[in-house]
Amino acid sequence: MLNAGLRSNRRNPMGAFALPPPRSSLRWLFGACLAAMALVGCGGGNAYSVDEGKISQRFLPAERTVDHHPDSVKALTIAAADGKIQFEVERDFESLTEKWSASFQNIGTGPSIRDRTYATFWSLELSLMSLQPERGVLSLREEQARDVLDERRKEYAETIHIDVYWFVGRGRDGIITGPSARTELHVGGNTYRPVQSDHGPLREAFVAGGETALYRRNSLYFSRRVEGTDILADASGMKLRVRRTGGGGRQEFAWRWGEGNTARGLKKGVRDDDAGRSSRR
Repeated sequence: MLNAGLRSNRRNPMGAFALPPPRSSLRWLFGACLAAMALVGCGGGNAYSVDEGKISQRFLPAERTVDHHPDSVKALTIAAADGKIQFEVERDFESLTEKWSASFQNIGTGPSIRDRTYATFWSLELSLMSLQPERGVLSLREEQARDVLDERRKEYAETIHIDVYWFVGRGRDGIITGPSARTELHVGGNTYRPVQSDHGPLREAFVAGGETALYRRNSLYFSRRVEGTDILADASGMKLRVRRTGGGGRQEFAWRWGEGNTARGLKKGVRDDDAGRSSRR
């Protein structure tokens, strides 16, 4: 049976490898009032839903360039009021998802394909915001909510999570993993294989003209720490390459956050800022 409609799009790593504890895969849709730079609290609407069909119709670059490091939460400020936390945001969840999504380019030999397929890299700001549809973090007591946020930050620091939304025609399965398939993450001249992958059911997305398109979400998880080293520490971008079973060509999704915007530089900036505040006390 095919599924269609809006829902939270966060997937959770499962398995026995040494990654953070598995999270609940609940997809609750909590109401919220989201406006530009407004405090997010309780309210109606599906502000944390993502319409995959809508995103797939937009122009997504094959190399997504963002003006800050994925470890930065530039679009999200976490505040506290009345014993609970609030999200102060620059854009809604769907717009933030698009901000960290990329289309692909065909590389190597094989037939060139071009369709609605895209991939989303779960940056820190996107991962933290997803805690509202997943766990209703804005409804928790402040202390409990901050514990949940800290847990997510630790998970994020250990795992690179990318979801690939593969759109297919009738009779195709849209699965990008399996026998003879190959998925690789390229960071700073090094190549990494996923420590885990899974996929959701085949779904229908509503597209222009009242039509529907089929897609499947493939979730890929890579260890961010390899032999004790953070592979994004000095990186200013990364590339995901996919070769599906039965497909002769390869597709590449890319993200870049600019020279100098590295995780190491971000941490140094935070330390320098803290030192500056301490000296003014």
